[in-house]
Amino acid sequence: MARIVKPILLYRVGLLVAVAIAYFYIPGLQEFFVTGMTYLRYRDFEGLRQFILSYGVWAPVISICIMLIQSLVPLVPGIFITLTNAWIFGWQYGALYSWIGALIGASLDFGIARWYGRLVVQRFVNAQYLMMADLFLNRYGLIAIMITRFTPIIPFKVISYGAGLTNISLCRFLIGTAIGQAPAILLYSIVGHHITHNIRIAMLMISLLLTISVVSYYYRVEIKRYFISGKE
Repeated sequence: MARIVKPILLYRVGLLVAVAIAYFYIPGLQEFFVTGMTYLRYRDFEGLRQFILSYGVWAPVISICIMLIQSLVPLVPGIFITLTNAWIFGWQYGALYSWIGALIGASLDFGIARWYGRLVVQRFVNAQYLMMADLFLNRYGLIAIMITRFTPIIPFKVISYGAGLTNISLCRFLIGTAIGQAPAILLYSIVGHHITHNIRIAMLMISLLLTISVVSYYYRVEIKRYFISGKE
């Protein structure tokens, strides 16, 4: 058993060292991270748009990478990238790129929690929030992942990290995330596309999203029973 545990520990430590070396020594990587996060922290949509477009044909890939990095940073919601993507690429492609980036980012959060455990996760997430996520996930399981992705009220990265600390499988987590995040990203993308053209459409979409969030939470028990109880 000890022979098995030791190589796994070495792999985990080695991966952290490799990431640190890449961050500090690969040319431009640190600058990319700092610049992208600065635009997000200050909600600088125009700056973020110009930053993404500066990469030319690689702009979609850069957008996905920023969404992935955002998933690791506390207090930086992904909605700002989603709105910016819709502004840059149109709501259809913007929604697609945001969906891919959010799914990869959530998987990264899940993997960090699953591989490195609670002590590492608490460096990213407040312990109190993590405890709330534990209770929510233990009570509602997969349906909690889907419901929380409908609304920006609950930071989804908290749920992603929390899910990695439970016995939820990666496959179920990916399914819940892929399905749950689609309506919100689609609505935000439509809002982002129209917000400078028609404020009424933007307000209608935001109201619709909030309505879906409230209804989903109110009927959470029935939803869980319909989708999960019959299968387990």
